[in-house]
Amino acid sequence: MHQDTIVAVATPEGEGGLAVVRLSGPEAFALAGQVFEGEGFGSEIDSHRAVYGILFSLTDSKEKNYAIDQVLALPLRGPRSYTGEDTVEFFCHGGRMAARRAVAACRKAGARPAGPGEFTRRAFLNGKISLDQAEAVADLIHAESEAAARGAVRQLLGGLDRQLAEIETPLLDLLARIEGSLEFVDEEEVAVAPAEIATTIREAGGKVAELLAMAPAGRLLREGIHVVLAGPPNVGKSSLFNALLEEDRAIVDGEAGTTRDVVSARVTREGTVFVFHDTAGLRHDPGRVEKMGIDRTWKKVGEADIVLLLREPGGSSEDHLAACEAPVIRVRTKADRNKIVKSLKDKELSVSSTTGAGLPDLWSALDLAVRGFRLQEAVSLGVVLNERHQHKLETCREDLHLLAHQLENENPGDEVTGTMLSAILSRLGEVSGRVFTEQLLESVFQRFCVGK
Repeated sequence: MHQDTIVAVATPEGEGGLAVVRLSGPEAFALAGQVFEGEGFGSEIDSHRAVYGILFSLTDSKEKNYAIDQVLALPLRGPRSYTGEDTVEFFCHGGRMAARRAVAACRKAGARPAGPGEFTRRAFLNGKISLDQAEAVADLIHAESEAAARGAVRQLLGGLDRQLAEIETPLLDLLARIEGSLEFVDEEEVAVAPAEIATTIREAGGKVAELLAMAPAGRLLREGIHVVLAGPPNVGKSSLFNALLEEDRAIVDGEAGTTRDVVSARVTREGTVFVFHDTAGLRHDPGRVEKMGIDRTWKKVGEADIVLLLREPGGSSEDHLAACEAPVIRVRTKADRNKIVKSLKDKELSVSSTTGAGLPDLWSALDLAVRGFRLQEAVSLGVVLNERHQHKLETCREDLHLLAHQLENENPGDEVTGTMLSAILSRLGEVSGRVFTEQLLESVFQRFCVGK
């Protein structure tokens, strides 16, 4: 239980209809009573019942001074509050000054400023949410697409927790049986057979692998789908880039090599964020400056989720991206200038950036490629893994594989097996926050804003 009471503005600063100031901690009601006057807001405060009144500034002697604003005060008794502790939320008029003065008054009454994410951190420490649910709060705040927001909400509602429980529960039962057998070493019948242990371990490893298969979807929901336009100079990459964005962002000119650096822009389409990257043309024997741009093109291709490989009709069909790991969509450009006869075997899309012909087909091809990333599955399950989750789960998968191999080939014994299984469960617990350190919490909550 925290001994201090914290305060912060819980809404973005700026002009608006309302601003919310949150006061949370053991002295929340007492400190609120020093700065607020409203009928029914006294020693016997009704929880979850808003009270209209006046918010005051305080003198140095902590006496009410001048009125700051007409506000609604909402008292929330713990544990039925966001943080799990006594909380008062003041709903002020929007703008900078009213909320700032409200915070200043609460600080003068005895509250201290909240740090980044400290309200959510207290919610975690008070058992209101798990650590992965706390991270989902940050994901929801930063979501740029409908899909990302839906995935964050599903994880906030316990989607990942349920998946982790399906892995942990059989392992916890197995550990209890192994530890029980160690208490009765003279009674052979209570021992757990190595083959049975190995089977349970293998099943858990398979479920961890299934979760890890969702990791790319989590990144794409957060960052967007990175689509790189690549091809020889003057093939129409910048024109197609502008057409996809429906605005002129990249310079278009008939002179080859106009694009020397990567130009990027985001487009949200049907709930999914695409990040398009226009790049320097790929060709042999470029000049020194152009070569720097081409090097950046290859780097961006290596980071791409999808590559659009462009060429003109009659142009070279050389595949510059034979070793590219990302899905490659081949696009024949300048369809308005050339008569194109397509065969059933033709795997290229024909597009005109000038007339817009073929753009719907290109968007359909992009949407089809995105389906392979399993975004909707991740959203429906509420499994939006981040790098921390992925690292812990990869370590667990390796340890589970190692333990199963030892059980099947060496039989390390119940004591060693129990020790290794306990370590695996601890790592799994770090994903949900069942096991945590202060360093871990600092790394998680530093990406939160003050007031959340």
